Amino acid sequence: MGVLVGTFDHRMDSKGRMVLPARFREELGNQVVATIGIDRCVALYSLPNWHRLLEKLQNLPMSKGRTRDFLRVLLASATEMDFDSMGRILLPQFLRQHGGIKQEVAVIGVGDHLEIWDSSNWTIHRGEILEALPSIAEEVEGL
Repeated sequence: MGVLVGTFDHRMDSKGRMVLPARFREELGNQVVATIGIDRCVALYSLPNWHRLLEKLQNLPMSKGRTRDFLRVLLASATEMDFDSMGRILLPQFLRQHGGIKQEVAVIGVGDHLEIWDSSNWTIHRGEILEALPSIAEEVEGL
């Protein structure tokens, strides 16, 4: 499986359906898992990458309340879905609500998964990151 990179602007229809670029669909396969993103977005994983994440999560110390809460919300929000014949997925209302997603969306590749952002929220967040990029780079280990 390749690395998911790039940004694509799309529209979501009134029912919460959206088409993912063919390039992303090829990388993800026929079935994906959508869940809340840590930031105000929706995270979309291929099944193999979702299972890799689950393996990592199972190794976290369950004695810590914050870990349990993180797992509860992440796993309770997870939804398996298939692409329809037009290459669309239907994002559940609660995930769209978490991301503040309306109609215009930005789909961004984040290596092992995609993030779906409301376009205006992504523009603001991206601007904040770019503004702070020099100090962020200094804090990233191993860069």
